[in-house]
Amino acid sequence: MVLDLVKEYVRRYLVAQREAERDLSDAIGRLEADGRRIIDGGQTSPTTWQYTDWHTGEIIASGDDRTRDDEVLAALDPDGAFLHVDNITRRPVEPENPGIPLSLAGALEDWVDLLDTPDEDIARFVGWTVQDVADAR
Repeated sequence: MVLDLVKEYVRRYLVAQREAERDLSDAIGRLEADGRRIIDGGQTSPTTWQYTDWHTGEIIASGDDRTRDDEVLAALDPDGAFLHVDNITRRPVEPENPGIPLSLAGALEDWVDLLDTPDEDIARFVGWTVQDVADAR
C-alpha cells in the first residue's frame, strides 16, 4: 500500500511538471506574440558569459571579462525586447499528495529531477512508457 502511494505521488509529480511546462510554453508564446525575444544564458565560467535564443539555441552574444554583458545586450536590444527565461513566472510544481510524508515527497521530487536519473528507471517504477516520462520531465 505504501509503495502504491509512492508510485502515485511520482506520477502526480510528473503530470504537474508537464502541466507547468505547458503553462510556461503558453506564456512564452504570448510574450513572443507581443514582440518579446526569450533568451537564456549568463555566466559560463568565472570570466566568460553567453546568451542564446531560448528556442533555437542560437548564440546571440558572448564575451569575457573584458566585455560587460549588460552593455552588449543593451546595444543588441535597444527596444528592450529581450526577456530572460528565468524572469518568466513559473507555476510551482505542487502535485496533490496522496498521503505520504512531505520529506519523502521532497526526496522523490529530487530523484525525478536529477539529470542522471534515467527516464527508463522512472518509467519502470511508475508503469509508464519511457516516452511519457521523457515528455513529462
